Amino acid sequence: MPWRTLGAVAPTELVDARLQLHHAAQVVASAGVTFLEPRPDDGHPNFGWVEGLGALVGHRLPGAGARIGLRVGQPAWIVVDADGSIRDELGLDGRTLEDGYAWLAEATAAAGAKPPSAGRRRAAYEIPDHATARGARFACVPAEAFVELAGWFANGQLSLDALAARSPGASEVRCWPHHFDLGALLTLAPGPEGAPDRSIGVGLSPGDADYAEPYAYVSPWPYPKPGALPTLRGGGRWHTEGHTSAVLTASELLAGPTGRQAERLRGFLDTASDASRRLLGG
Repeated sequence: MPWRTLGAVAPTELVDARLQLHHAAQVVASAGVTFLEPRPDDGHPNFGWVEGLGALVGHRLPGAGARIGLRVGQPAWIVVDADGSIRDELGLDGRTLEDGYAWLAEATAAAGAKPPSAGRRRAAYEIPDHATARGARFACVPAEAFVELAGWFANGQLSLDALAARSPGASEVRCWPHHFDLGALLTLAPGPEGAPDRSIGVGLSPGDADYAEPYAYVSPWPYPKPGALPTLRGGGRWHTEGHTSAVLTASELLAGPTGRQAERLRGFLDTASDASRRLLGG
């Protein structure tokens, strides 16, 4: 898929749209929590970016073959059939989270997914607050902000897929409902029972408490000492408060030539992951 040119909306003006989508994504995560067997890494409620739909889409539901997703650029909860087509949808604008959960119950039943005897469950992650969590209606304006965020997710998937493809030990790129970031894990050395001993987390966040704008990150584990951190030749800086990660913010990415956005992001990911490998002795 081609790179989507970014910058139509300033990165710092995406916060409200991002928070609304983060809360809407909990409806999608609830399908995974309800219908899927728990995974050791808590991956059963996560999603993957599907470019043809412009959506974050969860895993297939047992007995149905359908998947639940969240379309980002034109915000809607969607049901995706086994053939990849959209069977049903509910636009977010003017709706509430309770509307979303009611739609989810009806849509999954119509798709043939049977909830377990324990009944339906909701995702219970601690996420940033927004008025939609207290009954406010979604207001998907300005529309351009949601389209811009779709571009960040699409480009993040594109760039991270490319990095994972050339990195032995890379996991699949997925979006996690608690952090709402696209991410993959590059395992350098397995620990006990397959747990990562030395690893590098790579990802694209649409923004969070650390940065009120999208950013790419590369995080070596175990965290190296701050004094050992090298200069990042591909741009970005080291973040050392709470976690140690190489970070390239959206503002920094967009400060360069428009036609070289993809090259700049790839350069950062390559340089930072290489630096992390050296720091970890891998």
